[in-house]
Amino acid sequence: MDTHFIIMKPFCHEVGCCCPEQQHQHMINFRQGDIWTITNNRKYVDGLGWYCLIDINNEFQFFIYVDDIQELHAKGSICSIWDLDLKINYLNFKINKALDTYDREAFLSLSNELRHTQQAKSKMNYAHVQDV
Repeated sequence: MDTHFIIMKPFCHEVGCCCPEQQHQHMINFRQGDIWTITNNRKYVDGLGWYCLIDINNEFQFFIYVDDIQELHAKGSICSIWDLDLKINYLNFKINKALDTYDREAFLSLSNELRHTQQAKSKMNYAHVQDV
């Protein structure tokens, strides 16, 4: 599993405590561009499963259920550096195709999306360098 993710779309996530009764729950708002770093700190709670400690922007940490990470990734709410690399390659391909077909609208739209994706990747690279 990748250790760094970036929030692509703002969302709220309910975070419960890791006690079996899960009585302590609250909502956390995540902003687009927030960087998640999955730490090596994990815990298993009987009846609930595995939880990972997530560091957000080097500001605060919380435990999250492993399946929730996978669900957020599948929905596109978070993505890894590998996902960004694939998207950049795809967007470059689509931009070249738009240039070949003289499709100005597609070119401008895809170029803007490419710029945002490259900015997100740059932010993730910077966050990764800060962790090392």
